[in-house]
Amino acid sequence: MDAVEKKRKMIIGGALVATLIAAALVEVDDEPELHVPESLQSGRTVQDRTNKTESNAAQLDVSKLGQRKFSPLAGELFASTNWVQKRVVIDDPEEEAIKMARAARALAPPAPTAPPLQFKYAGKAIADNETWVFLSQSGENLITKIGGKINDTYRLDSINDTAITMTYLPLNIKQTLTINNQIAGTFR
Repeated sequence: MDAVEKKRKMIIGGALVATLIAAALVEVDDEPELHVPESLQSGRTVQDRTNKTESNAAQLDVSKLGQRKFSPLAGELFASTNWVQKRVVIDDPEEEAIKMARAARALAPPAPTAPPLQFKYAGKAIADNETWVFLSQSGENLITKIGGKINDTYRLDSINDTAITMTYLPLNIKQTLTINNQIAGTFR
Protein backbone atom coordinates (compact mmCIF):
# COMPACT_ATOMS: atom_id res chain seq x y z
CA MET A 1 0.00 0.00 0.00
CA ASP A 2 1.45 3.32 -1.00
CA ALA A 3 1.21 6.63 0.86
CA VAL A 4 -1.61 8.06 -1.31
CA GLU A 5 -3.84 5.05 -0.68
CA LYS A 6 -3.16 5.19 3.09
CA LYS A 7 -4.05 8.88 3.13
CA ARG A 8 -7.29 8.21 1.24
CA LYS A 9 -8.31 5.45 3.67
CA MET A 10 -7.55 7.71 6.66
CA ILE A 11 -9.77 10.48 5.26
CA ILE A 12 -12.65 8.08 4.53
CA GLY A 13 -12.30 6.50 8.00
CA GLY A 14 -12.29 9.93 9.66
CA ALA A 15 -15.44 10.93 7.79
CA LEU A 16 -17.13 7.68 8.87
CA VAL A 17 -16.23 8.24 12.56
CA ALA A 18 -17.47 11.86 12.41
CA THR A 19 -20.78 10.68 10.90
CA LEU A 20 -21.28 8.07 13.62
CA ILE A 21 -20.59 10.61 16.39
CA ALA A 22 -23.00 13.13 14.85
CA ALA A 23 -25.72 10.47 14.60
CA ALA A 24 -25.28 9.49 18.26
CA LEU A 25 -25.49 13.08 19.47
CA VAL A 26 -28.73 13.87 17.68
CA GLU A 27 -31.72 13.43 19.99
CA VAL A 28 -34.51 11.30 18.63
CA ASP A 29 -37.97 12.50 19.58
CA ASP A 30 -40.30 9.50 19.51
CA GLU A 31 -43.47 11.46 20.28
CA PRO A 32 -45.03 13.23 17.32
CA GLU A 33 -45.88 16.86 17.83
CA LEU A 34 -49.60 17.60 17.79
CA HIS A 35 -50.72 20.80 16.20
CA VAL A 36 -53.59 22.34 18.08
CA PRO A 37 -55.54 25.09 16.30
CA GLU A 38 -55.22 28.62 17.69
CA SER A 39 -58.88 28.86 18.52
CA LEU A 40 -58.66 25.90 20.88
CA GLN A 41 -55.45 27.06 22.54
CA SER A 42 -56.73 30.49 23.47
CA GLY A 43 -60.22 29.32 24.41
CA ARG A 44 -62.02 31.33 21.74
CA THR A 45 -65.58 30.49 20.90
CA VAL A 46 -67.25 29.87 17.57
CA GLN A 47 -68.65 33.40 17.73
CA ASP A 48 -65.16 34.88 17.98
CA ARG A 49 -64.10 32.95 14.89
CA THR A 50 -67.07 34.17 12.83
CA ASN A 51 -66.37 37.77 13.86
CA LYS A 52 -62.77 37.35 12.76
CA THR A 53 -63.90 35.92 9.36
CA GLU A 54 -66.30 38.81 8.84
CA SER A 55 -63.59 41.35 9.56
CA ASN A 56 -61.30 39.66 6.99
CA ALA A 57 -64.12 39.73 4.40
CA ALA A 58 -64.55 43.46 4.96
CA GLN A 59 -60.88 43.98 4.14
CA LEU A 60 -61.02 42.01 0.88
CA ASP A 61 -63.86 42.69 -1.54
CA VAL A 62 -63.95 39.62 -3.78
CA SER A 63 -66.35 41.19 -6.30
CA LYS A 64 -63.60 43.58 -7.40
CA LEU A 65 -61.43 40.72 -8.54
CA GLY A 66 -63.62 39.88 -11.54
CA GLN A 67 -63.50 36.67 -13.49
CA ARG A 68 -60.76 35.35 -15.68
CA LYS A 69 -61.26 35.73 -19.39
CA PHE A 70 -59.73 33.16 -21.68
CA SER A 71 -58.95 33.86 -25.30
CA PRO A 72 -60.68 31.52 -27.77
CA LEU A 73 -57.51 31.73 -29.86
CA ALA A 74 -55.63 29.83 -27.16
CA GLY A 75 -57.44 26.64 -28.11
CA GLU A 76 -58.22 23.82 -25.79
CA LEU A 77 -55.77 23.86 -22.88
CA PHE A 78 -55.88 20.16 -22.10
CA ALA A 79 -56.23 18.75 -25.59
CA SER A 80 -54.17 15.68 -26.31
CA THR A 81 -51.41 16.12 -28.80
CA ASN A 82 -50.21 13.57 -31.29
CA TRP A 83 -47.30 13.68 -33.69
CA VAL A 84 -49.06 11.48 -36.21
CA GLN A 85 -51.10 13.41 -38.76
CA LYS A 86 -54.81 12.79 -38.95
CA ARG A 87 -55.86 10.46 -41.70
CA VAL A 88 -57.74 12.16 -44.50
CA VAL A 89 -60.79 10.34 -45.83
CA ILE A 90 -61.11 10.63 -49.60
CA ASP A 91 -64.67 10.59 -50.90
CA ASP A 92 -63.97 10.64 -54.64
CA PRO A 93 -60.52 9.35 -55.65
CA GLU A 94 -60.71 10.87 -59.15
CA GLU A 95 -61.58 14.32 -57.82
CA GLU A 96 -58.78 14.06 -55.27
CA ALA A 97 -56.32 13.09 -58.02
CA ILE A 98 -57.36 16.15 -60.04
CA LYS A 99 -56.85 18.39 -56.99
CA MET A 100 -53.42 16.88 -56.35
CA ALA A 101 -52.40 17.40 -60.00
CA ARG A 102 -53.51 21.05 -59.88
CA ALA A 103 -51.59 21.58 -56.64
CA ALA A 104 -48.48 19.97 -58.15
CA ARG A 105 -48.71 22.21 -61.24
CA ALA A 106 -49.12 25.27 -59.04
CA LEU A 107 -46.03 24.34 -57.04
CA ALA A 108 -43.95 23.29 -60.05
CA PRO A 109 -41.26 25.77 -61.06
CA PRO A 110 -41.87 27.60 -64.32
CA ALA A 111 -40.34 26.12 -67.45
CA PRO A 112 -36.87 27.47 -68.17
CA THR A 113 -36.64 30.14 -70.83
CA ALA A 114 -33.81 31.54 -72.88
CA PRO A 115 -32.39 34.90 -71.81
CA PRO A 116 -33.22 37.87 -74.04
CA LEU A 117 -30.84 38.38 -76.94
CA GLN A 118 -28.05 40.83 -76.09
CA PHE A 119 -26.79 41.15 -79.65
CA LYS A 120 -26.95 44.17 -81.95
CA TYR A 121 -27.01 43.68 -85.68
CA ALA A 122 -24.09 45.43 -87.39
CA GLY A 123 -24.40 44.10 -90.94
CA LYS A 124 -23.94 41.16 -93.26
CA ALA A 125 -21.68 40.15 -96.12
CA ILE A 126 -22.26 37.65 -98.91
CA ALA A 127 -19.20 35.96 -100.34
CA ASP A 128 -18.98 32.72 -102.33
CA ASN A 129 -22.69 31.96 -101.71
CA GLU A 130 -22.15 32.19 -97.93
CA THR A 131 -23.78 34.86 -95.81
CA TRP A 132 -21.68 36.23 -92.95
CA VAL A 133 -23.37 38.20 -90.16
CA PHE A 134 -21.69 40.91 -88.08
CA LEU A 135 -23.01 41.28 -84.53
CA SER A 136 -21.87 43.18 -81.46
CA GLN A 137 -22.36 42.29 -77.82
CA SER A 138 -21.09 44.44 -74.93
CA GLY A 139 -18.59 46.22 -77.15
CA GLU A 140 -17.26 42.95 -78.63
CA ASN A 141 -17.60 42.36 -82.39
CA LEU A 142 -18.66 38.89 -83.52
CA ILE A 143 -18.67 37.41 -87.02
CA THR A 144 -20.44 34.17 -87.92
CA LYS A 145 -22.10 32.46 -90.87
CA ILE A 146 -25.37 30.54 -91.11
CA GLY A 147 -24.97 27.36 -89.06
CA GLY A 148 -22.11 28.83 -87.06
CA LYS A 149 -21.98 29.10 -83.27
CA ILE A 150 -21.61 32.22 -81.20
CA ASN A 151 -19.79 31.71 -77.86
CA ASP A 152 -20.97 28.03 -77.87
CA THR A 153 -24.33 29.35 -76.66
CA TYR A 154 -26.14 30.42 -79.81
CA ARG A 155 -26.34 29.04 -83.35
CA LEU A 156 -27.23 31.26 -86.31
CA ASP A 157 -30.06 29.50 -88.20
CA SER A 158 -31.23 31.94 -90.85
CA ILE A 159 -31.20 35.55 -91.93
CA ASN A 160 -33.52 37.62 -94.13
CA ASP A 161 -34.03 41.35 -94.69
CA THR A 162 -36.02 41.91 -91.46
CA ALA A 163 -34.79 39.35 -88.89
CA ILE A 164 -32.12 36.88 -87.82
CA THR A 165 -33.20 33.55 -86.32
CA MET A 166 -30.92 32.02 -83.67
CA THR A 167 -31.17 28.96 -81.43
CA TYR A 168 -30.27 29.15 -77.74
CA LEU A 169 -28.36 25.85 -77.53
CA PRO A 170 -28.63 24.95 -73.79
CA LEU A 171 -32.46 24.82 -74.06
CA ASN A 172 -32.83 24.41 -77.86
CA ILE A 173 -35.12 27.47 -78.01
CA LYS A 174 -35.37 29.55 -81.19
CA GLN A 175 -35.15 33.35 -80.86
CA THR A 176 -35.48 36.15 -83.36
CA LEU A 177 -33.37 39.31 -83.56
CA THR A 178 -35.08 42.10 -85.48
CA ILE A 179 -32.84 43.96 -87.88
CA ASN A 180 -32.96 47.75 -87.55
CA ASN A 181 -32.75 49.14 -91.08
CA GLN A 182 -30.91 52.29 -89.98
CA ILE A 183 -27.90 50.38 -88.70
CA ALA A 184 -28.09 47.40 -91.01
CA GLY A 185 -25.77 47.15 -93.92
CA THR A 186 -25.17 44.57 -96.62
CA PHE A 187 -21.70 44.04 -98.03
CA ARG A 188 -21.05 42.17 -101.30
